[in-house]
Amino acid sequence: MPKKVKTETPALFNHKFEAIRPFGPTVIRGKVPMDLIHLLDKKATKLLGSKQLSKEFNHAPNLAGNVHKEVRYPSSWMSTEEFKPMVEFIGEMVKAYISIPPASETISPEFVGKLVIQSMWTVSQWAGDFNPFHIHEGQLSGVIYLRIPPGLKEEYEKEDHYPTVGDIVFYHGQAATFSGHKLQYTPKVGDVFLFPNWLTHGVYPFRTKRQERRSV
Repeated sequence: MPKKVKTETPALFNHKFEAIRPFGPTVIRGKVPMDLIHLLDKKATKLLGSKQLSKEFNHAPNLAGNVHKEVRYPSSWMSTEEFKPMVEFIGEMVKAYISIPPASETISPEFVGKLVIQSMWTVSQWAGDFNPFHIHEGQLSGVIYLRIPPGLKEEYEKEDHYPTVGDIVFYHGQAATFSGHKLQYTPKVGDVFLFPNWLTHGVYPFRTKRQERRSV
């Protein structure tokens, strides 16, 4: 069974995160406040709904996804008052990450410099779309779920063996007796994961028509 360590640091952080260690690297999971989910979703709708913005901030050439659209949030948005709570939340999650072993054993929080968000983009995924296994740039990477198709639950229950509909999966190492090498999760709206940029991960497709799964 994967080793799970929950952070219980109410004196330091406003949000609680769960550390999941199914293999070498740590993955932490949390919940993004709904007001921030609504903000990200509203801005994503603006980007995805505009041909001009979708073209100007098209991020697909830099990514591995076989999906409908991948559009970058303009970097200028990150320094606005509107996005300040979102940036602070990400910063808090990063601090939580490095406070958990083994990260806390190799790097001290006081030596961490200013948080730099290299890039943030929205992924609009529809029936048949998928993300092959890949890694990211930077040092830490993450994903936030804005929309989950209602039809996925029924589709998931219909799969008679090894259901994977729309799941995210992380891989590290290789299969071996008494050793975990995979973490698979069925996301919900508001879920957020933070993990090393080099951790291999991918997203399975779903079949439900005319419904969008949206993430950041």
